[in-house]
Amino acid sequence: MTPARALPLVLPLLAGALLAGAARADTPPGVWDVARDPEARARWNLHVHVRRLMRPPSSEDAFSPELKRDEELRFEAARAMLEEAGAASSPDVRLRFDLGVVLQELASIEGRRADLSRQAVAILAPAVDTAPDHPAASEALEALVNAYTFLDRPREELATWRRFIAHLPDDASKVLPLMNMGEAEMRLGYVEVAVGTFKSVLEICGSLPNSSSHNFVYALTLWDLAVALDRSGDPRGALDTGERAQKLRWAESGPAGLVHEVTGWDAINDKRTVYFIPSWERDWYLALGSAASARGERDPRAAAELWAQAETHWDTYVAGAAASRGDDRFLAIARARRERVHAQRVAAEARAAKAGPPPAKDEASREEHAL
Repeated sequence: MTPARALPLVLPLLAGALLAGAARADTPPGVWDVARDPEARARWNLHVHVRRLMRPPSSEDAFSPELKRDEELRFEAARAMLEEAGAASSPDVRLRFDLGVVLQELASIEGRRADLSRQAVAILAPAVDTAPDHPAASEALEALVNAYTFLDRPREELATWRRFIAHLPDDASKVLPLMNMGEAEMRLGYVEVAVGTFKSVLEICGSLPNSSSHNFVYALTLWDLAVALDRSGDPRGALDTGERAQKLRWAESGPAGLVHEVTGWDAINDKRTVYFIPSWERDWYLALGSAASARGERDPRAAAELWAQAETHWDTYVAGAAASRGDDRFLAIARARRERVHAQRVAAEARAAKAGPPPAKDEASREEHAL
């Protein structure tokens, strides 16, 4: 199966909590530890130094080019130090965790580099099996599951999501990983299971305090549920759910504390913090959104345009899936949806032609004024 994955970048709140938790749980070697192993203190000092390099600086704009470049340089420095110290085979599992996490972070920063993700898997998979209860294992599992995602290894990804989620302390920290786990379930064809997972995420989000991050996850999970319903043979439920997701609105603080409105349509179109593997997977979501809008549009010209947008998204999905490895289990459904949307677009264009051209601008203004 080709990858069918929507994975938002880890929310800073969750990432920061994991880093802080791992740091609090770390303890330096004692006198007797150093007596038994004189190199223990040097390994500890390297671990502490690397953790400082990995800890992001506070900033209102974490996506500025300057900060992103600074982040890459810090992780490259951490990688060089760890590799020079032989961290991949270190007797201290913390250094193996550190190197694996650093490699996967660099894989993400540098455009999802598969070679770095493979190196991260080679280090992290045996490390977390060796020390599954280590305080830093949670962060290592998170890096490992992201590496599996990049490498299109959904079975290992799903198993690792389950292990990772078991380490999380509360519902607030689980919603995003659970959503991602549901996406992995859907990729493997466990669509009905994924529907149940997405509904559980929505229920948990509804019980949490209102926040922009929870609203964002709620919106994305609604989109996931819409796609899962479509792939399970419920196109009407998919459109209804897609319409709900599209119309969600919440306030969010931006730079300098300025508040702006964000919608569910903004969330699924957000290419800065949400990525899809493969890229055309996003088009299934966008096709549902355009079709949901077209379904309720009374102006035949506007409806025709929306149906055309939906058809274009289906064309993109079908072309990408057909040109891939050829084992996309959802391709036949996508082709059927494209044919249905094509018919809707043709019918809307026929209605628009009967309605005649839109009124001239000044005439439209007069009509609006008369109303």
